[in-house]
Amino acid sequence: MTNDDTSNNHHHPAPMPVAVQVLSTLLFAAFAIPVTIVALNVFWPAGVVIAIILAWRGGFAPTGRPSPAPRDMDEALKSLVPTTAQRTSGNASFDAYRHDMMERLEVEQQNFEGFLARLRAAKDQTEFDTFLDDRAADADRPSDA
Repeated sequence: MTNDDTSNNHHHPAPMPVAVQVLSTLLFAAFAIPVTIVALNVFWPAGVVIAIILAWRGGFAPTGRPSPAPRDMDEALKSLVPTTAQRTSGNASFDAYRHDMMERLEVEQQNFEGFLARLRAAKDQTEFDTFLDDRAADADRPSDA
């Protein structure tokens, strides 16, 4: 055996998929929170001990690996939910209609967001003009001091 063969004998476990990590964390929380509450109500010192143990043991990476980036978790969660592009009704006409409708709705959403941006800008401008008018009115008044 060469040195290269011995260095490759170390088995590195495959990283756990983010979706599995999210699911295991949710299941862990679904167990840990009620158990801690019951323990605190029955015998509070035991509840405190259980809470400390569960807090120490819990987390996304019980194997000591760092937690995944929030972006990775977001992508994993999105991959679990089918989008309209991934689903088909089996009817080509309906699928084409749905596709066109989704495109129209996206255009409408963009138009509405543009309208809201213009509305906010107009409101900001009005508030700023009112501020300047009040300031000018205060400057025109003689001071009583």
